[in-house]
Amino acid sequence: MSTHLVSAICRSTRDSDGLLPVGRSTSGTRFGVRPRVGPSGSVLIVQVRSLGFATDLMVRRIGGSEVIDAGDHLVVRTATNLSFWWGNFVLVSRPSALEAGLDAFRDAFPTAGHVAIGVDGTDGAIPASAVSLGMAPDVSLVLSAASNRLAAPPPVEAQVRVLADDDDWEHLMELRMAEALSEGPAAATDREFQLARVAEARTLSEDGHAAFMGAFVGDRLVSSLGVVSDGSGLARYQHVLTAAEYRRRCFAGRLVVEGAEVAGERWHATEVVIVADPEGPAIELYRSLGFIDVERQVQLQGSRAHSEPSGP
Repeated sequence: MSTHLVSAICRSTRDSDGLLPVGRSTSGTRFGVRPRVGPSGSVLIVQVRSLGFATDLMVRRIGGSEVIDAGDHLVVRTATNLSFWWGNFVLVSRPSALEAGLDAFRDAFPTAGHVAIGVDGTDGAIPASAVSLGMAPDVSLVLSAASNRLAAPPPVEAQVRVLADDDDWEHLMELRMAEALSEGPAAATDREFQLARVAEARTLSEDGHAAFMGAFVGDRLVSSLGVVSDGSGLARYQHVLTAAEYRRRCFAGRLVVEGAEVAGERWHATEVVIVADPEGPAIELYRSLGFIDVERQVQLQGSRAHSEPSGP
């Protein structure tokens, strides 16, 4: 089984030689690490089996999050947006480690109102104890394609370009808030969360690690996405979104293709990765462009109250 290398901060106990004990991600007992690393606080390389989580960790790391190796799990912390569930989570190495992952989450995020646990793997296996522990499983489909092999969708009557100035980013904020509000009244409190996410997207773009693109009809942003890369050859799409009245008109497809071109030109990315709902309408679009199914990614989430252990 192939693995993907990502960097993390060492928080594990060193052995008597000052070396971090080595494990193999294929064994299912701990995340694999290269043998020679420095003391606690230094950077090491860990192996992750899931391409979805490997690219999640890539995006989080270059976005300023901490990715901390704790031996048998990883802790991801985004201090700039603690309400971002999947910016603040624990990644366990196998489904049977869920209960240990819950304990690790409580230790790492003692004041969080949520619980978010990722399960490293490729087959979409859901821990048997997930529901009884108050966790709702979410299984996504991970797809990939060669960045220079995507099929061209039909042309669209819109200006397609990379977001650049203050007005562009404000348009992105408006588009994301419209999506949040469409999900119900509770989303009206989502503005601070969305502001933090858009601010992170802009920083990634201005630092040269991402391109957030948009399709504009007149002055209105009707579709957008991001593509992020650390220069390793992989690029990951982020937040593909189209205004409700402009869906099924090829705007997203055009952005996906142009995003792959940007990733190849700017960061020499040869593979682009996208993650989507396996039952959602976008899956067939991505497959029609040339993406192939790679794996199923398991995320478990719930409220802190529902996942707390019961008392005696």
